[in-house]
Amino acid sequence: MIQKYDCQVGEVERLRYPGVYRVRLQCGDVSIDIEFHEKVMPDLRKGSNVVIAVTESKEECLQHYFCGKGSVVSNRSIGETYRTVISIGGFLLVLKTKQQLDFKPLDEVYVGASPA
Repeated sequence: MIQKYDCQVGEVERLRYPGVYRVRLQCGDVSIDIEFHEKVMPDLRKGSNVVIAVTESKEECLQHYFCGKGSVVSNRSIGETYRTVISIGGFLLVLKTKQQLDFKPLDEVYVGASPA
């Protein structure tokens, strides 16, 4: 299984922890918030394009500039939006979709990211 998203950076927010920032991405009808350390992923700018892949395949993930192993923390609906939270070594990826994704808490997944 692979979920692949072509996204545009909407907002970049520096967090309190030194060198860490949160990126808000718009990927069609899906929105993604993801946290990165500046030494792991180059500083992304508003308006730039990014490809995000969530997969069970390590080999697929390794095709990207960044590849991290994560665990699904939660998968629930809030109103008409489904929110899936994935922890990648403490850094969070939050997927907000209109349809429920096939993830369960504690599923191990790989998250890949590449500037487009």
